Amino acid sequence: MRRRLFQILGALSVMVFVGLLAPLSSSGPGNPTPSDRLPPPRPQTLTARQSQPVQVALWRIFGDRPETLLYNVDYIRAGPEGTVYVFDRGRQQILRLDPETGRITQTYGRGAGEEPGAFQMVTDFKVDEQGRVFVCDAVNARITLFDTNGRLMASLTPKLRPYRIALLSRDLLVVQLLHARSDALFEVYRLERKSDGSYRLRLLRRFGEFLEHQAANSLLLDGRITGADSFFVYAPRRIGWLTAFYPDGRLKFHRQTIEPVPMPRLIRRGATEYVDRSAPTVTYELTVDGDRLYTWTEGKDGQPYIDVYDAHTGDYQFSMPVPDSIKGLIDVKDTLIYAAYDTTVTIWRWHR
Repeated sequence: MRRRLFQILGALSVMVFVGLLAPLSSSGPGNPTPSDRLPPPRPQTLTARQSQPVQVALWRIFGDRPETLLYNVDYIRAGPEGTVYVFDRGRQQILRLDPETGRITQTYGRGAGEEPGAFQMVTDFKVDEQGRVFVCDAVNARITLFDTNGRLMASLTPKLRPYRIALLSRDLLVVQLLHARSDALFEVYRLERKSDGSYRLRLLRRFGEFLEHQAANSLLLDGRITGADSFFVYAPRRIGWLTAFYPDGRLKFHRQTIEPVPMPRLIRRGATEYVDRSAPTVTYELTVDGDRLYTWTEGKDGQPYIDVYDAHTGDYQFSMPVPDSIKGLIDVKDTLIYAAYDTTVTIWRWHR
C-alpha cells in the first residue's frame, strides 16, 4: 500500500538494525529451505478471496484538535473498557485516549532515552485485561512494564533481544526474536513477582524453527504476533503463513493465507543483507478477538482488505474490503476498527 510507505520504511530500519547485531553466518545467499521441525503449511479449503459487502462508517476521529494533539502515532491497541492506546513516536510515549473525546488520559514512559522507563526504538506494545502496558524496545533490549496509572513497575530483560510480544493468560509472555544468533523464533516467559515486590521474567522454553539455518535467515521472518488466552498466532510480513502455537511449543495450526505468497529471497551484498524489496507484503497487522483472527493486508487487485479467519483452526472465512481512507496500522475489536496514521486516530464501525 503506497500510503503505508513510512511504516514499511520504519520496519525496514528495525530489520537493518537487528541484522547488524551479530556477524552474518557463513551460509551463502539463496532460497532458504523450510525446516523439518514443522509440517508444510496446509492450504485453505477455499481457493479465492470471498469479498463480503461490508458497511464501514467513520465513528470517531482524534488528533485534529489542539486538546487531542498527536505527533506521529504508530501502533494502536484497543484496551479494556473501550480505552484506546497508541504509541506516539513524536513523544516517544504510549498514550491512553478517552474513546469518546480523544483526550489523553494517561501517558506511559519518560520519552527518549536509555534510563528505566525511557525508550529508544519501540517495536511493539500490548495492553492486558488489567490495563497494564508492556512496551518492547529493541534497542534498549528490554520490555518495560507499567501499571494502569503509568507507574513504572519493571524493566524486564529477556535472554535474547526482543522484537515483538504477545500476552497470554496466567501471566505468560511470548517474545518474538529477530536475532542472527538464534535458530528459534520465540521465547515464552512467565512474569513472576519476587518476595521483595519486584518482577522478573522466568524463561520457560524457546522454540519456533521455520527454516533451515534460521539464524542466518532471520530477516525473512519479520512479522507480527498476537495472543489469545491459551495460544498465540504469528504471521510473517512477506510470507503467506498463519501459524499458531500453544505456549508449551505445540503446534495448533500452520496454514497458508487465502492468497499464498512464496518465501522471498534474502539478498546479501558484502556486510549488508535485506529481504527482496520487490516481494509483496502479506500481513501488515494481526489481531485475535474471540473466535476470529483478523489480518490487515492488500489483495493482488491492490484493494486493502481485512481478511477474517477462524482463530482456532486458521480456516479462512471472508474478506472485508475497506475504504482507502482507513490508513496506517489497525486493531479490530467487536464491530470497531481502530486505525493510527500520522497525526490521527480514527475509529470505524463495520457490519455486514
